[in-house]
Amino acid sequence: FSKKDKGIYKATISDDRGKDVSQIDISGQAFDDIINELSRLAGSSSGELVIHPTAEGIRLQSQMKYYTEEMKINWSHKGTKISASERLRVGGTPHMASVEIVEPTDKDKGVYTVEIFDAEKSYTHTLELSGQAYDNAYAEFLRLKAEAFAEKNRGKVVGGLPDVVTIMEHKTLSLTCTVCGDPKPQVTWSKNDHEVEPDDHYVVAMDSGKFASLTIKGVGLEDSGKYTMSVLNKYGGESVDITVAVYKHGDKIPEVKPVPSPKRITPPKQPIIIPAPAAKAPPPTPATKAPSPAPPGKSPSARGIKSPTPTRKK
Repeated sequence: FSKKDKGIYKATISDDRGKDVSQIDISGQAFDDIINELSRLAGSSSGELVIHPTAEGIRLQSQMKYYTEEMKINWSHKGTKISASERLRVGGTPHMASVEIVEPTDKDKGVYTVEIFDAEKSYTHTLELSGQAYDNAYAEFLRLKAEAFAEKNRGKVVGGLPDVVTIMEHKTLSLTCTVCGDPKPQVTWSKNDHEVEPDDHYVVAMDSGKFASLTIKGVGLEDSGKYTMSVLNKYGGESVDITVAVYKHGDKIPEVKPVPSPKRITPPKQPIIIPAPAAKAPPPTPATKAPSPAPPGKSPSARGIKSPTPTRKK
């Protein structure tokens, strides 16, 4: 419920005997009364402030029955009112009011206060973000940030691989998909949990650093089985299974039901180190204009000096 819901609402009930209409105007004082009542419900049900680390910072939040940005809620830090910004996100969810401190520093330590106002009174909660409480929250923020960074950059299979493939013997099978990751991930293929060794029969390729493929030339019955594609870089990766069923020429195509096998995530083996952002190069210093050379026979100090007026002869 917010300002966008202001307006006149009308309900119409009708049948073959006629109709009845009722309407209500939700604007002006009516809208303010609703917000005041919601604020009263929120304030009276609001819980104490708690600390909730996120992958972007530290969030302070208060649970309540209902929250909307239209309610009169003030946040303050060390007695100074907090204004929403890129670093201080003031808001919440339908059941929680919150302020999130993005990339917190020591300057963000101190006492935080939230005040919820209705038409008659206010409801206040305070929390001191300092000492061990801040240290624990900051350490958890760094852990979540590193996990989110690894999840964003780890090796992934974007799509293209089927769950099941049925193919006639002596045909050529090509399993191709798109992979991503930064740095570019290493791709390995295995059959029945044994790594596939590239040769004239099994051709493994990577095109443009993102299109991975396994080509099986002249498939035979012995090529049936479970194939696994794994992608991995220093931030982790994942594995995907494909079931291949080969049948003889003239035989009925086998019905192979796919076995649900979700992607298996591979965590990073080393501690996650987030690279520091590249330093911005300082702007180039403007070139200093060299002074014009003095005319021959005149020193630079003589420039701009008026010549003496000659004496007239009588």
